[in-house]
Amino acid sequence: MSLFQAREWWTVASGNAEEYTYGALSVGNVDNDPTPHDKIVVGSLNGTLRVYYPTHGEFKIDHLLMEEHLEHPILQVEVGRFVPHSSNVGIAVLHPKHLAVYCLDGVGGAGMAASYFKLTKKYEHPLGLDGEHFTAFNMTIGSFGKSPEKDHICVQSLDGRLQFFEQDRFSFMQQLPTCLVPGTMCYAAATDSLITATSDLHVECYRYQVMATSVVLKKKHNDDGAKQDAKEAKGVTAVKALHSEWRTNLGELVLDIRTGKFHWEVRARSFDVVVLGEFSLFCLTPSGDVCFHKRLGFHPSSLCLYSRPLCDNSESTDNVIIATHAKQWMIFRDAHLIWSAVAPSISTALSVSSFGGIDGMVVSLDDDGRLSVNYLGTDPPTTSVMASDAKEVNYEEMDEEHRTLLNIIRRSQGERRTEPKERVLLRAQVPALLDPPSLHTEADLRTFTGRENADENVTTDGDVVTGPDHKPVALTMRVYVTYTGSNVLNNVTIAITPPANVIVCGPSSILLDSIDGKAGTPLILPIVLRPSASVMPSSLDVIISAAYTLESGQPRTSLCTVKLPMCMMCRLIPPVKASTFKFTLDTNQEPPQLTELFDDMLTQPGATPDWAKQVTGSAANVLSFQYYNGIDVTILVSKNAGRYRIQSTELDALWMVSNELVDRLQLLHVQQTQGDDDDDPSALPPPLHIQYQEPLPLADFFAAIDEHFAYRKEMAELHAELNDRAHQFRVIQKRLLVRYKDRSPSPLNCLDMLLHGTYSQLLDLSRRVDHVQSKVQVSANRLACSVHLLLMLIRYKFDLDDDNFAVLSAHLSPRVADAWEESTETAMTDLLKTALAVKKENAAAVAGVPVELVLPEDTKKLKKHITIVCDRLGKGGRLVGGATSAAAAAGKSDANDDDGGKEEKDSGAKP
Repeated sequence: MSLFQAREWWTVASGNAEEYTYGALSVGNVDNDPTPHDKIVVGSLNGTLRVYYPTHGEFKIDHLLMEEHLEHPILQVEVGRFVPHSSNVGIAVLHPKHLAVYCLDGVGGAGMAASYFKLTKKYEHPLGLDGEHFTAFNMTIGSFGKSPEKDHICVQSLDGRLQFFEQDRFSFMQQLPTCLVPGTMCYAAATDSLITATSDLHVECYRYQVMATSVVLKKKHNDDGAKQDAKEAKGVTAVKALHSEWRTNLGELVLDIRTGKFHWEVRARSFDVVVLGEFSLFCLTPSGDVCFHKRLGFHPSSLCLYSRPLCDNSESTDNVIIATHAKQWMIFRDAHLIWSAVAPSISTALSVSSFGGIDGMVVSLDDDGRLSVNYLGTDPPTTSVMASDAKEVNYEEMDEEHRTLLNIIRRSQGERRTEPKERVLLRAQVPALLDPPSLHTEADLRTFTGRENADENVTTDGDVVTGPDHKPVALTMRVYVTYTGSNVLNNVTIAITPPANVIVCGPSSILLDSIDGKAGTPLILPIVLRPSASVMPSSLDVIISAAYTLESGQPRTSLCTVKLPMCMMCRLIPPVKASTFKFTLDTNQEPPQLTELFDDMLTQPGATPDWAKQVTGSAANVLSFQYYNGIDVTILVSKNAGRYRIQSTELDALWMVSNELVDRLQLLHVQQTQGDDDDDPSALPPPLHIQYQEPLPLADFFAAIDEHFAYRKEMAELHAELNDRAHQFRVIQKRLLVRYKDRSPSPLNCLDMLLHGTYSQLLDLSRRVDHVQSKVQVSANRLACSVHLLLMLIRYKFDLDDDNFAVLSAHLSPRVADAWEESTETAMTDLLKTALAVKKENAAAVAGVPVELVLPEDTKKLKKHITIVCDRLGKGGRLVGGATSAAAAAGKSDANDDDGGKEEKDSGAKP
C-alpha cells in the first residue's frame, strides 16, 4: 500500500446507473478552439456522449459543454482528424453495428466564446458487407498508408475481422488468419503497421500495405471470369498468403498495447511497443524482440503513456502509468517504479493532459462513470506523532496476563472441545404396536402404495405389505425436536435414514423454517414407516439427524438412533417344521414361555383369540415368525433345559430372529435381577450365560460369499463389455460423420447397419447391468445377514468379551459394500500377522503396511484365512488382552493347519 495519495483537483459523476468500458475516455481539442485547450470526451454503454472542459478545481455546470443521447451503446470514442477535406478535429463513436463521426460546433462564437455547443454528424458507416454479420469489439486510429494530415479508422469485430475506413469512404475488410477471438490493438505510425494481440497469448504485427494488397489480389481473381476454378484457388491462396511481419509469444493474456519511446535504448530505434499483460509489463522493439520483461506484483486494470519533460542533452521519452484493481497508480520509468499513489477509485481508462494551466494532470474514469482530474502530490500528516509518556512497567500485571494467555492457549489446544450451549436435541417415541388399520385414509393408502405421489422426494415401491384386512401395515414414530438456545434457529434439516427393509412414507428429509428456543414444548414430527416386502431385514435401527447453522456461522449436527419394534420386520404364523438351516443356543437358566417373551407380537392390531391359538400351536413351547418377504423362522425351546433351536429354510433368515431372542433374554434377566435386589442376595439368579457348542456353519457362510463374489465378477465383466461397445459405437459414429461431411463420399460399406447393431447391443448390455446390479444388492444383503450371524455364533462359541468382539467385527465387517472381499481378506491377513501371529516379534513390522486392493480371481484365500482365524480363536487366541496367549494357541494349531503358516505368508503378500 502506498504512503502517498493522488489529489483530486476536479471530479464529477457522469450519469446515474451507467457503465463505461476501457475505451470510453478520450482527450483532445474537440471544439477546434483557436487557443488549443483539451476537452474530455466520455461515452457510456447507455448511449450517452458527454464533453467536459474543467477550468478550475470544483465542478460547475458550465464545465459540461455538451450531453447527447445517441440511442445506441457506445463501445469506444476517439478524437482525431476524421473530417474529409478539413483539418478540424472530430469525434469517432463506435457502436455495435455502425461507426459515426461527429463534430462539436459552437453556436454564437468560436471555441469557448460560443454560447452553446451542438453535435453534428458528418458521416456514418454501417459495419459489415452485403448483409454479413459484423458486431464491433474495438477500434484504433492512425494515418494508415502514411496519409498526411488525416486519420483513418480500423474496426475489429467479435470474430476477429478488420474493417478499414479512409474517413468517409470504406477501404477494405480483412480476416487475420490466426485470430479466433478479438484482442487489443494499436497502430505504429513509424512502420505503418498494425500490432494486435491474439487468443493464443501472442502479439503479432501486420504491415498495412500487405493487408491491403492481399485483399486487392483476391478481388482481381474473383473478377476474372476465365478459368473460374483456378482463379478462385488463387484468390484463396492470396488471402492465406497474408503473413505477419513478426510474432512474439508472451505467454499470458494481453490487456493493452501502446507505442512510444519508453526504454532507455530508444535512441537506437524509432519507437517501443509497450504491452500490458495480466501479470507482467513487456517492452518490445519494432521487430518484435523483447527489451525487458517486468513481473508485476498486482492485477492491472488500465495503462497510459505520457511524455516527461525534456532534460539537457536528452531526447523526450515516455513514462508509464498502470492502474491496479487495488485503487493504486504505479508510475514506471523504464523497468523501475518511480512513484506510487492511492487512486480515488479503480481506473477503467487513464489519460494525461493539461487543465487549468497545469501540466501533467491525470484524467481517470471508472466503470461507474466517476470522472476525475488528479495530480500527484502528498498530503501533510493531519496529526503529529507524539512520544508517549513514560510508564512504569508493572511486572505483576504482565505475569498475570501471561498466565491468562497460557490458560486460553491450553483450552484451545485441549483434546475435548467444549460443546456450545445452543444445540438441537432429538428424541423419538417408537410404539411397540403397529398403527390401527382405521388410522390411515384412502389418501394415505395411495401414498403408501405409490399410486399417487406429487412429491419427488417420497420413496415408494410396489411391494406393499398389507394386513389380514388388506390395509397397509404402517407404524407412526414421533420425533421431538428441541432447541436449547434463547433465540430462534432457522433452516434446520431433519433427515430420516431407515434400514433397507423399512420405507419412509413421505419425504425422508424435512426442512424446518425455524425453531423457537423460548418455546416450552418441543416440536413434534410424525414419521410414518412401513416395512418392505422384498428385502430381508438386517437391522431395525433408524438414524435421525438434524443439520443446522448457529448464529456464529458454525455448522452443527445432532444424531439420534432408535430401534424399531419386531413387528416392523415379521409377523407370527402357525408353527412350521422346515429346518434346512438350524443351530442351537444353550443358556444356564430356565427358559421362559415364548408367548410371554414375545407378548407384543401376540397383541398386534387385528389379533384375535382364535388366531392366537393357531400361532401358539399345542402345548409345545414353539413360535414361528414370517418375514414380510415370505421366509419363515421357527424357535423351539427344550422342555428340560434352557436350550433354544432356531431353524429356517434360509441361512440369512436366522440372524434377526436369533438376535431379537438374545436381546429379549438378556433384558428379561436384567428385569429379574433388579426385581430381586431387596431379597436375599443368595437368592439372585446366576448371570445369564449363552453358549453355542455346535460347529460353525462356515460352509454355508462361504456359499454366501461365493454368490456375492460371482455377481461382482459378472458385473465387472459386463462393465468391461459395455465399455468396449461404447468405444466401438463412438468409432463408428466418427467414421460415419467423416463420410457424411465429405463432398464426394465413399460407400458406407454397411457402417449404418453396424451402428444400429452396436446400439442394440448397448441397450441390451445396459438392461443386463441393471438386472445384475439388483442381484448384487440382494446377495450383499444376504451376505450381511450371514456375517452378523457368524459373528454372533463365534462370540458365544469362543466366549469373546466386548472388546474382542468389537475388534473382530471391525475386521470381519457386516457392512457389505464395494470391494468387501478384498478388504476382508486384507483384514484377516492383518489379524493373522499381528494379534493372532505365530511370532509376536514380527507383528510390529507388518502392521500398518499399505496394501493395494485388487479384485482377486477367487475366494479361496479369503475362506482359508477366515477358517484359520476361527481355529486360532477356538484354541484360546484373543485379539486384545486375555489370559491365553494367541501365539501359543497359534503354535498348537500350526500342526493341524494345511499350509503350516507358509501359505499364510504368501497369501498375505498378495491379498
